[in-house]
Amino acid sequence: MVNILVIAHCELANSFKSCVENIIAKDVNYLHTIAVTPTDTVEYIISSVQKLIIKIGEDNEILILSDIYGATPSNIAQKLLKPQQIEMIAGLNLPMLIRAISYAKDGLELCIQKTLDGGLSGIIHVGGKKC
Repeated sequence: MVNILVIAHCELANSFKSCVENIIAKDVNYLHTIAVTPTDTVEYIISSVQKLIIKIGEDNEILILSDIYGATPSNIAQKLLKPQQIEMIAGLNLPMLIRAISYAKDGLELCIQKTLDGGLSGIIHVGGKKC
C-alpha cells in the first residue's frame, strides 16, 4: 500500500483530506497531511515529515503531493525524496488526489502514473471561445 502524504500551504492540506474523505464517504488511514504555515521553520517541517515517515514505516512507499512546485512545501518535500520509495508530484488538485487514493494499493509506479493522469484529465476548459 502506498501512503499518500499531502504537504501544502496552511489548511489546504487538511481541506484536501477532508474533501476526499467526504467524496468517498470513508476515512483513509493511508492519507496523511502536513499543513505548512508562515510561522513554521524549514527545520520544524522537515522534522514533522521525518516523524511521520517513521510512523508510517521507513521501508513503506510514500507518494508526496504538494500544491505549488517551487514553493516552500514542495521545496521541503524534495529534500526527503528517495527514488522508488518516496516520490513527489507537485500541482495537487482534487481529481489527482482521488486517483492517488484509488490506486494506492497497486504500488508506487502505477499510483504515480494514475495520479498524474487524474490530475491532467481533471483540468478542463468548459465553454468559452474556441481557440
